[in-house]
Amino acid sequence: MNDLEKSILATLVYYDVLDRPLTGWEVFKYLIRNKNITLNQVLNVLENSLELNKLISQKNGFYFLKNRQDIIKERIKRHKIADRKWKKARRIIKLFQLIPFVRMVAVSGSLAMNNTRENSDIDLLIVTKTGRIWTCRGLVTIFSHLIGKRRHGILTKDRFCLNHYLTEESLKIPYKSLYNAQTYAHLIAFWQSKSNLYKKFQKANQWINEYLTFPIIQKGYLKSIKSNIFFGDIRKLREFFFDGTLGNFVEFILKKIQQARIKKDPLTHQSGGRVVFSDSQLEFHPNSPEKWILEKYNKKMKKLGFEELGQEKDSGLIL
Repeated sequence: MNDLEKSILATLVYYDVLDRPLTGWEVFKYLIRNKNITLNQVLNVLENSLELNKLISQKNGFYFLKNRQDIIKERIKRHKIADRKWKKARRIIKLFQLIPFVRMVAVSGSLAMNNTRENSDIDLLIVTKTGRIWTCRGLVTIFSHLIGKRRHGILTKDRFCLNHYLTEESLKIPYKSLYNAQTYAHLIAFWQSKSNLYKKFQKANQWINEYLTFPIIQKGYLKSIKSNIFFGDIRKLREFFFDGTLGNFVEFILKKIQQARIKKDPLTHQSGGRVVFSDSQLEFHPNSPEKWILEKYNKKMKKLGFEELGQEKDSGLIL
């Protein structure tokens, strides 16, 4: 097999772990580690490679590993579930524009891939004003809880998993891995207060292109919403009262309260995940799927006889 054939196989194996067959365009868009490749080259190899076609199949425009055609129905099923979840999420997320210091709301995880299950939650990445990350998190948590949409305990279905916050001046994700590259390549900027904020996120995370062939681009234009001027004016008015000396004091108090709770929570120190809390980033993934996804990917690659491609490491989870 040549390098392109191996990259295509690796990409299909990765998404096989997620029970997701890919279209030819998707294989190209999320292609693992192969530079200066065109869509036509990928499509040509998918159709004509004798070596590759010993290991993969094609049906109804989807490509997948041999004997895995059952995941086509699963993809269609999950896409329908995702469509319903998007409609519900859209009605609520647009109200986040009212919350002080929110600068961008992005959807990540399984919903961003349209690969979600019925009882799945909705993962959000929220960008806040610099210097107000703790205040913003507190307000977002309270708002989501009051409307009955915050994930907690066993309550997960269609609820928001508020697991990641960044400030607008600190947009770089410092934890690099194939898993994170694929995850953030799917990120959908649902709403942003400034039209260039997601572009700044892309620029700050060019490391993703070390793992993927296709440069990250903004996804989900049809799902994104425009800023509501009225909501924006209300948000700015509320921010006025929480700015300056008073705002700094509130930020300090909320930081102390939240840090104490985070440090006390046993999940913070649990192996197999990562919890980060600073003035520039808050990340709460105590039970990250990253480890098992990469382990399963590595195992599949080695089983297929490509051990050199089955060496992916996680992004530095707690051991």
